[in-house]
Amino acid sequence: LADHFLMASNFAPDGTGKHRCQSNPVACSARLYCALVIPCLVFSAVTLQQSAVQAQSFLERRIQQRMEQRLEERRREEANLTDSQKQQLFEARRQLVLGTYDQRLAILQAGHRCAERAQTYSAGQACLEQQKKARRRLLKESRQVMNRERQRLGLSPMPAALPLGF
Repeated sequence: LADHFLMASNFAPDGTGKHRCQSNPVACSARLYCALVIPCLVFSAVTLQQSAVQAQSFLERRIQQRMEQRLEERRREEANLTDSQKQQLFEARRQLVLGTYDQRLAILQAGHRCAERAQTYSAGQACLEQQKKARRRLLKESRQVMNRERQRLGLSPMPAALPLGF
């Protein structure tokens, strides 16, 4: 039976010795195209996905490295402070954290109320954007307060740029 099938596949449907691809090369190339296009597209998609993941992970590693470098620079700089200066810096940070607690809580509560009222995707996105702007504004104000204290103690200011500023 298998031999019969192999022999039959060598002949065209009309019984002649020509195969379909020999008698109609256009139809054969169209079938070949259809048979190969899907695997090629899948292979391309997988390759592009891997490239995107590698690029993203490189960017994440670079951001993490830069943040660690900045933190290490701050630690080295602060290590040269006297005990009195270290205490003053600690008190400034402590006051800032305690002083902004109510503001941070208010931002979270406003975001929660906004999300509860939102009825559509765009309204939910607007809530998130509003909350993000409020957090950034508070962070900017807090950074300014701490930079004034750091400059008073002879330290370099904390960078105002986002982590991507490398």
